[in-house]
Amino acid sequence: MLFGGKRRLRGPHAVATLRDVVEVLAIVAAGIWAFYVFAYENRIKPAMASPDVDVKASMTRLSERNGLVAVGLHLQMHNVSTVQARFLGLAVNVYGERILASRSPQREGATTSRYNFRGFFRAQPRVPVYGYAYVTNLGNPSSTQGTNLDPGDTIENDYTFYVPKGRFDLLLLGVQFP
Repeated sequence: MLFGGKRRLRGPHAVATLRDVVEVLAIVAAGIWAFYVFAYENRIKPAMASPDVDVKASMTRLSERNGLVAVGLHLQMHNVSTVQARFLGLAVNVYGERILASRSPQREGATTSRYNFRGFFRAQPRVPVYGYAYVTNLGNPSSTQGTNLDPGDTIENDYTFYVPKGRFDLLLLGVQFP
């Protein structure tokens, strides 16, 4: 019989029964711990994690010719997560801004969630100066573009675009990848 045969409340059989119960509980606890560590922590949890992509970009003035300034854009996307990152598309946009001096500080009305103090300058509206975008085959099956990043992998791209000399004081970059 299980747990030492006949049930007695006292004597050596009670100790044997208690030992059997403790052994069974220890084996069950060890199985739960092993599943948690080896299956959940090492397989299930990493597979359910969200992708995390680190984007770094830099713009460099390359040359000047015919009233245009050549700007080199270096874009690097690095998957720092434990799962593959898959993209529906990618959009790279560069905007130019003209910055003008102000005689008095420029203040934007304070709200409960935002405050913007610009000191002695104001920016004119942004003007698009360069754009690059595509939809991947995950977003549109007929597309020939595919952008997937395995854990630890990096994609680097270089672009060159031109802006009129002296027209913009500031170039801003926006990168979107749904």
